[in-house]
Amino acid sequence: MNQKLLFIINPHAGKGAIQNSALGCIDIFVKAGFDVTVYTTQKPLDATNIVIERAAQFDRIVCAGGDGTLNEVVTGLLQHTDRIPLGYIPAGTVNDFASSLGIPKHPLEAAQIAATGVIQQVDIGRFADRNFCYIAAFGAFTNVSYTTPQAQKNLLGRTAYILEGIKSLPHLKPYHIRIETSCGQSLEDELIYGMVSNATSIGGFKELTPHDVRMDDGLFEVVLIRQPKNPLDWQTIFNELMQSKGDSKFLLRCKASKLQIFSDEEISWTLDGEFGGTTKKVEISNNYRALSILTAPKTVKSTD
Repeated sequence: MNQKLLFIINPHAGKGAIQNSALGCIDIFVKAGFDVTVYTTQKPLDATNIVIERAAQFDRIVCAGGDGTLNEVVTGLLQHTDRIPLGYIPAGTVNDFASSLGIPKHPLEAAQIAATGVIQQVDIGRFADRNFCYIAAFGAFTNVSYTTPQAQKNLLGRTAYILEGIKSLPHLKPYHIRIETSCGQSLEDELIYGMVSNATSIGGFKELTPHDVRMDDGLFEVVLIRQPKNPLDWQTIFNELMQSKGDSKFLLRCKASKLQIFSDEEISWTLDGEFGGTTKKVEISNNYRALSILTAPKTVKSTD
């Protein structure tokens, strides 16, 4: 008897290219022995709701969309006690999570992995009562991913984010932040940026994360940037970021499984490229190996 597969598609993700590849993806799934049910998302949180309602009826879930669609599907899957394997066909603008897992951008190649790849257990982040797949961040440029118009992203790709980021430079402000980590570290400083991630690239830039990222080790990579004093400090910050090393004049880096972050004022957060709300206090924790996802063999660095 064939296994059942639920194929969730966000038809508007990226440049909408998945619409031209959907039939080919379905053909790959059928040839791999799956009975396929297709669902196209219609509105925000649609993917979460359909997974909560129907995932238990299927042996595998595959989603095609950007990081926001993936986040919705994973949030739904975590509501189920059974580890239902997830396949991912990246169809967004940047697709950091897929890149970190070695999942190709070409839809048919990604569909082949979703159908016949290796199941890998990866960590998922918890931000208060919400989940994130690979990043929670605040401060400089973090609103760019969800304020950049979709038409501009479709036309320019990652360049659209860079242009939108440049426009936001005059409005950057520091936040007085106190952070406590599970490894006993504490920090209180004026910060313009904070990132808690589980990925090998952020915004398409591999230099922003350490070289020893493990997506299944129960640890986040944390990067914090202190407030620059003058325009020349920006060049120093850029150089420090590109070095991907330890602490420096403006950068603080560490690994942690849990953090508590306190601020004097409401801070806006971004979760997987989508608006994550505002808060003065939040606990961020690592949900160790919570997600079963299909990857190509030997593409994910594992702690095993």
